[in-house]
Amino acid sequence: MSFQPMKNLSRSSCKPDDTQILNMKKTKSQYGWPFLAFFTWLAALGWVWTKIGTTGMGWGFPLSVLVTLPTAGTFLWLGRWVQGRPGLLFSAFAWGASVAGFCAIWSQEGLQLLVDTQVGNDFGHWFGPLVITPVTEELFKGLFLIWMLVYRRTQIRGLLDGIVYGGLIGAGFAFSEQIMYFGKIMVTYLASDPANGAAGATLVMSFLLRGLMVPFMHSFFVAFIGLGVAAAAGMRNLAIQMASIFLGFIFPTALHGVWDWAGLASGDPFMIYKIYVAVMLPLFFAMAILVLKMRQLRKKAIVAALPGIAEEGHVARHEVALLGSLKKRHGWRHEARQRAGRAAARLTGRYQAEASALAMLTLRSSAAGRHEEVKEQVQAVHLARSQMEAAFVDCARKPLIDSL
Repeated sequence: MSFQPMKNLSRSSCKPDDTQILNMKKTKSQYGWPFLAFFTWLAALGWVWTKIGTTGMGWGFPLSVLVTLPTAGTFLWLGRWVQGRPGLLFSAFAWGASVAGFCAIWSQEGLQLLVDTQVGNDFGHWFGPLVITPVTEELFKGLFLIWMLVYRRTQIRGLLDGIVYGGLIGAGFAFSEQIMYFGKIMVTYLASDPANGAAGATLVMSFLLRGLMVPFMHSFFVAFIGLGVAAAAGMRNLAIQMASIFLGFIFPTALHGVWDWAGLASGDPFMIYKIYVAVMLPLFFAMAILVLKMRQLRKKAIVAALPGIAEEGHVARHEVALLGSLKKRHGWRHEARQRAGRAAARLTGRYQAEASALAMLTLRSSAAGRHEEVKEQVQAVHLARSQMEAAFVDCARKPLIDSL
């Protein structure tokens, strides 16, 4: 298949106006955010180090990376049809790994101390895992989604986006947390008698729990918050929005409380496995079926809407077939990289994502009254197109693909 240059979009129609250029400039908060994330992450790791030492960190860090990569990759795969902006996706993960983890650690330490001293250790033994831990962790993880609802609402284009961003926040949180747990497991095992069969059995069971059962747990919890926030993003009534957000928080918080209580406060050592099989596993499967269905519906919606936005001149007609297939999109980016380098491939991917987002929004704009968002997204598509073309012009090449 051959691909021709866009003939129905003039250079001027793709050129961003002064307002768009102004909106692209980084604010002070955007410059400060990487430093905040980095130093809070270091502070959280410092606290973990006091618990497991250097040996524990040496084992826990690589094991946590190994477990986290497929978790984060799963949520990125779910959002591939309308890929979020890379900086925002990474920020979601970083928030979970750094600020959310740091704030959860110290708020839990303070609240647990307060409860123990004011009420008693016996009460605090079950109140901590049942109430303090789930409330603080889900609250701080969910704050990023609330920030998105207020300041990046246009990037929440459907319920699936809430799940994707929530899943990445949870993956980041689990990454930092798992360093401590994997490190503690290994330190305990290394300090035990090698001839002790019970130590080996405990190691195997601990890795089964942390390596197979738990990796998606935090992502699973925050995905529910993401559902509530994403639903609120599509509503106009403030009371209904608040109810949606509240339900999005309260359900995973309750689940988290039951899970932590089963593992830390219950007298039955097998209670956590019983809860996993009876409660968590069925919900996991239900969520998996839901998100896969959402992904399929998103694909159909984009494919159905692409001819319409091509008719309006927002994308070229010959690009409709390319944008309607992930395989062809990949081929497009691969060709861009071969012809003009990584920057051109990255900007081609950005254009594909913005065009797909516009296709989705046009289907819902009439019913939901999101005409302003459509207008903004049209500008984003034209801006992405002009940046993509500029990358090829810089290399004295045109953004064409000879063959797929």
